[in-house]
Amino acid sequence: MPTATTKPPLQSPPIERLLMVLLFALPILWLAGYFFPPINHDVGAILAVSRRWIDGQKLYVDVIDENLPLTFIVHALPVLTAKILPGGIPFWFTAWVVAGIFGSFFACSRLIRLVPSADHALTAGLLPPVLLFLFTVLPNEHFGQREHIMFVATAPYLFASMARAEGVSTSRGTAMAIGLVAGVAFALKPYFLAIPAAVELYLLIRRGWRRSFRDEIPWSILAVAVVHLVLMYTVFSAYGRFVMPLAIEAYSPIGDAGWWEILTGDVMAPTLIALLIFGAFAVFLTRTVAARVVVAFGIGAAVSAIAQAKGWPYHLLPALSIAILLAALTISQTVDRYLPISRSGHRLPVAVISATLMVLLYFQAALYTPPFFKQRQYEDSVGGILRHIVEQNAPHRTIMTLSPGIYPFWPMLNYVHGRMTMRFLTMWVLQGVYATCEDFPALYNPPDTMSDTEKFVYDAVSQDFADGKPDLLIVDTIPGMPRCQGKIFDYLEYFRQNKVFADAFRHYEHLMDFDRYQIYRRKKR
Repeated sequence: MPTATTKPPLQSPPIERLLMVLLFALPILWLAGYFFPPINHDVGAILAVSRRWIDGQKLYVDVIDENLPLTFIVHALPVLTAKILPGGIPFWFTAWVVAGIFGSFFACSRLIRLVPSADHALTAGLLPPVLLFLFTVLPNEHFGQREHIMFVATAPYLFASMARAEGVSTSRGTAMAIGLVAGVAFALKPYFLAIPAAVELYLLIRRGWRRSFRDEIPWSILAVAVVHLVLMYTVFSAYGRFVMPLAIEAYSPIGDAGWWEILTGDVMAPTLIALLIFGAFAVFLTRTVAARVVVAFGIGAAVSAIAQAKGWPYHLLPALSIAILLAALTISQTVDRYLPISRSGHRLPVAVISATLMVLLYFQAALYTPPFFKQRQYEDSVGGILRHIVEQNAPHRTIMTLSPGIYPFWPMLNYVHGRMTMRFLTMWVLQGVYATCEDFPALYNPPDTMSDTEKFVYDAVSQDFADGKPDLLIVDTIPGMPRCQGKIFDYLEYFRQNKVFADAFRHYEHLMDFDRYQIYRRKKR
């Protein structure tokens, strides 16, 4: 019989190793599912613009989109890769994101060791699999969205900032690399800059201005932002001087909701509540400075989502990720502080606690959004069926769409190697022009009373239709605008007022009505 002073035997290493292997193997296997179609529709549209730009069209002139230049520069990478290596653009986009995930995870795994408060058994064992879950599983249908790319690319910045807050700095080269990568990611959307603003403000208060002034990371982020701003008015001057004012005028009203409606949305409200609760737990229970940096990052992510004023779920992805990370940090830090676990003798409890929490996260993620639902249903989806319609009826794979939506035209066009014969991807400008219905207006503004913005779209779309001669014209019967005088805005009726469009339309015949779309085919000569 063992005496009271006998040390308990070490737990079986194979069980501990098996659990840890599973924690890392599952998300890695999960990534394989993202290589199956479809990619995210917004991603597909951005890739299409980048492809047209790389193929010689002038960005913001021949192809007009409201996204910032850096977005298309970043997305040009898979387009260029597909030109020199086998595989399509969607494949290489996914491959580059997966490579980024592995690179970011490797960097974060090394940076965690620099955070003094994270140098404990459970924290060091739990945070890496949680981070990998946030990179790979949580995004699901939003995989590859700019919010997802931003969080993956800036996670090393987060952990480096946790270390900086606790008095540990990286080498100058490492700091500059972290700052430059984070700067590119934050510059994808101006709203993202709320995150480094919140983090650096906290670090300034924590460390004082002298140490913050000598820190390479914030200066690297600022350098990228300044260079990007300069590019908007030099290399991509059409964006700064034309598209940005156009976006402010016409894109901002689309999907714009009141602040109360945004804050109480189905995703926004629970995420903000979770951030508040987990943030309070992390600050007041763990009492670690590093946790306060994570809270600052989460506040910036929440401000970014709210400032976009749309309430779309993927805008909350970084804030939701931080909420989960805070929960894991609170659990691990509390156990490490009050119930210390020895690294050498009790690795199995660490593995069991980590595995239990991860199973809960996977379970909740599967309930929230069924894994790979869109991949499993793609062939029978609207996008999958439309793909077959285009393949059978568009010999040149050219289409033109009069629709407020990106989906289902993207990513369908990405997979058929098709092309939009219009400089706009959607009717977003007209949506902004007709976002409200005033008292007793005409359903359509007469051409001689149109604003400069509306007249430009009215003429440009008509000319693009006549010049592009697309195989198919697809008209959406749901215009994405409010009814006016009880009538629905009809895109086809609207543009047929233009003689250039009307003359070109004579060469088309009705092919079919599919779902909410009227499809017209160019007549055979």
